[in-house]
Amino acid sequence: MHPKGIQEKNNIFKELLVYPLIFVALVFLSWYYFLLPEGRWYHAKEQVYFLIFSVCAFFLAISIKKIFVFFLKGKNAEFIEKLIVILGTGVALFLFFYYISDYQNLKDASIGILFFTIAVILHKISELYRSGIYSESIIIAGSYILAGVTVEIAYSSLWPEPDKEHSINVILMLSFIILSVLQLISLIDVTEKQSLIKISSWLKRNHLLKFIIISIALFMLIDVRRVILLKDVKTGWIFVFVVLLVVFILLIASIRRVIKEEPDVRLKKHLQRITYDKIRDISSISKYVDDFVMTGRKSGLTSYLFYMAYRVEIPVVTASRIIAPILEHKDIEVTEIMSAKNYRVIEERNKQNRIKVVKDVTDNLELYGRGRYYEYRGNSAINTKGNR
Repeated sequence: MHPKGIQEKNNIFKELLVYPLIFVALVFLSWYYFLLPEGRWYHAKEQVYFLIFSVCAFFLAISIKKIFVFFLKGKNAEFIEKLIVILGTGVALFLFFYYISDYQNLKDASIGILFFTIAVILHKISELYRSGIYSESIIIAGSYILAGVTVEIAYSSLWPEPDKEHSINVILMLSFIILSVLQLISLIDVTEKQSLIKISSWLKRNHLLKFIIISIALFMLIDVRRVILLKDVKTGWIFVFVVLLVVFILLIASIRRVIKEEPDVRLKKHLQRITYDKIRDISSISKYVDDFVMTGRKSGLTSYLFYMAYRVEIPVVTASRIIAPILEHKDIEVTEIMSAKNYRVIEERNKQNRIKVVKDVTDNLELYGRGRYYEYRGNSAINTKGNR
């Protein structure tokens, strides 16, 4: 075996041993000093339960993950590793807050952490059902509803008496529920209408941004409106109308932009900005974008982008990181046997996902052209100034 391969295997084996040994050492020390009746700090064991149980649970999860990494390989193995870490972190946080205080309301609220962890796991599991027409959206919607109910339960446990001035629990719960409704509405892509398919793609993305916007809008409509109504009822309803009108206009404008956008035109426009007119003829980019969007073939588009990056003197490392989303993109897999309609829906979803990848690369190229520091929207980070 190559010396480098042997070294890597030895490093992985050392990592496999480190975390289980730490876990065993923590369990032994905790038992010997705190849990054993003859232990030195046995009388204070209840005061450190929150540390003992949470830290041990976390290192147990990491140890199990390392064992999976060492003995099992493949896509599903990596997926299980992520679920183990999420579950272990959730259990550790639950144990921490459950034992940190004798306040019963805090104990009841901490149970919500377990349900929220389940919601996160459900959201991750939905990735296994990307090729399903309905399964992915239903699972994601269910995870959002579970998260919203969890927030309400935790809040009600901590503050049993309802706060008449603030409705943060209601706002968060409704935001999650609305997000789940949007996810279910995204199933309109099964109609196979081009405009509805683009709207569906828009509904499925940027959920964090949508959640923040929904929460802010609900806060203004519930809490801020209530304060205004106490002073002037007429002004309060005018405020409600204005907020709803602004949200509606922004929503319609965003949807119209999504429907009208053509990725090749947008890419050409941004490339013209980035290159500062050093490359006059970039019409060839259209056919490569179309080839990638329609068929999924990456070689033509990536080669052309690298060539253009070379012409405008973008460093190779920087160009590689910017173009990486195209190289790393994977289509939703089509099962061996499925109906023609389901096949067309998955093909269209893949097309929309490819368009999104092109947009991400376009945005990062534009940001590079402006010389800004920015967070790379793929799987790594890039500092434009540092790579020049």
